[in-house]
Amino acid sequence: MIDKAPTLEVMRGWVAKHRQKQTPIQQFDISIDVNGQWFHEGSPIRREKMVALFASILTRLDDGQFALVTPGEIGIIAVADAPFIITKMEIVDPKGDPGNDSGKISCKDRVIQLMTLHGDIVTLDADHRIILRQKDGSEKPYIIVRGGLEALINRAVYYELVDASVEHDGQVGVWSAGLFHPLSDEQLSDQRLSDERLSDVLSPASNDDL
Repeated sequence: MIDKAPTLEVMRGWVAKHRQKQTPIQQFDISIDVNGQWFHEGSPIRREKMVALFASILTRLDDGQFALVTPGEIGIIAVADAPFIITKMEIVDPKGDPGNDSGKISCKDRVIQLMTLHGDIVTLDADHRIILRQKDGSEKPYIIVRGGLEALINRAVYYELVDASVEHDGQVGVWSAGLFHPLSDEQLSDQRLSDERLSDVLSPASNDDL
């Protein structure tokens, strides 16, 4: 039984030991849908503590498959898109003090922290950039959370990022940790990201309760 979330290094050690021992890789009847909902045998997992536990032992193997790993077993699960969803953001000052009023902090001094539904906190920085990827006919914003595991930035958070955005070198984006993070792959003309463009970017994360 896992009492607390293992570190990434610990999980990598488990995977390495399973390879060394040639532990059979199982196929767990567990899946994550496009909205980040976890399922077991086709039914939603309602217990938040159970989902949080599974999320804490989720890893991505070298072949790109997603797996739950413990010291005793390893099993593949199905993930429809990204395993995590970003549901909250905060703008903090360089000292780390919370400050949601972005007007009090110079845009280039901001540090933006993004939080997943399961409590992972990601700082938007050089190692965690916004990834814009074409999928299902539109552009989706993602960010690496840990160990190759991505989170989809949901609609509400993306709107917050746009609200905090500025124009820089012909692009709309946000400053965080001393770096500019574009919110679109397209160059701007004379106007900010249009409502139509925003709809194209945000339409994949249409579930309002994410």
